[in-house]
Amino acid sequence: MPFTADSARRGLRVSGNGPPVALTEPVRGWRHGLLRPLTLIVAVSVLAVSGAVGAADPVSAQEADLAQLREQNEAATEALEAATDEYVERQEAVEAAQGELVDVLHELQQSEAELREMREPLAQLASTLYQQPGGGVLAMLATGSLEEDLQTQSYAAKIAEDNQALIQDATDLREEQVQLAGQAQELQTSTQLEQVELAAEVDELRDQAEESTDRLMEELESLGLDPGTYMNQAECDAGQGSDADGYPNGQLPQSSLCALYDDKFLRADAAAEFFELNMRYVEEYGENICLTSAYRDLPNQYRVYREVPPGYAAVPGTSNHGLGQALDLGCGIQNYRSERWNWMNANGPDFGWIHPAWAKSSPFEPWHWEYTG
Repeated sequence: MPFTADSARRGLRVSGNGPPVALTEPVRGWRHGLLRPLTLIVAVSVLAVSGAVGAADPVSAQEADLAQLREQNEAATEALEAATDEYVERQEAVEAAQGELVDVLHELQQSEAELREMREPLAQLASTLYQQPGGGVLAMLATGSLEEDLQTQSYAAKIAEDNQALIQDATDLREEQVQLAGQAQELQTSTQLEQVELAAEVDELRDQAEESTDRLMEELESLGLDPGTYMNQAECDAGQGSDADGYPNGQLPQSSLCALYDDKFLRADAAAEFFELNMRYVEEYGENICLTSAYRDLPNQYRVYREVPPGYAAVPGTSNHGLGQALDLGCGIQNYRSERWNWMNANGPDFGWIHPAWAKSSPFEPWHWEYTG
């Protein structure tokens, strides 16, 4: 059963080799695209644009401008990653310095406690000497026999020696305390300065990110391109398509696929060429090519096979959609020999996309297109 203009108005489409199923309305215009805030919001340090694009063909000039913007965006992303790594390292250094500060302050408290302990015997000795101003300690202690007096003098000498040691220890601790207090103040000042510098850098990066995002959005909007689609295109590596080699129909690894839009996927090499084709289509019609079906994994092939009468869908495991190199299209392209079908038929081969001969007769599927590489 062909996909007619009437069925399109009723919101139906044919999926694969089968009858009509529900048609998903495509995203139109960049405001309806799925943005990737992390990629766009965090873009930083846009490189200066040097030179002018000297292409006579307006289409080529637009593509060159977009390629230049994309290169700048990639460079900005790399710069952001480097700045982020540096930020994390510096933040860890700040935290380490704060930990060192805590240790120094703890040592300072301990020295204060030791100093208080030393002050007590010194104060007692001073009090004793004050109470015996005439003879000091010796007069107070030397009151017995000669042997007792000699022993007492020995004690007194020991007390005097301990007194000098206590005074020296107290002096050393006081100097250490002053040194530790200076280190604490220096660490506190340096860590606060480091945090202020980091905060200033973050603010600067945010400003650059907003400017970069605004420029990119304005350029994409002026060309009628959906930002979500464009970012998917920038991230699609055609070389990943080889990851699908050797995998069965409908069981391709995720690494071999690229996201398009409207939750559709294709094998990476087919997707890369489709993106280029879609850019040309947007320049002509101001909207993305309408997708009704793309890569179909095995569970979805079984789902479609159960939903339609026998003979209207390929046997699961044999669908050409299971190879990630086939599309079903809508928004007028599904109508054979319509303006948009003719446009697709004329432009698709430039990017490896064709309408296969079998789809013109058996079965008749004007909406079906395949990537030939």
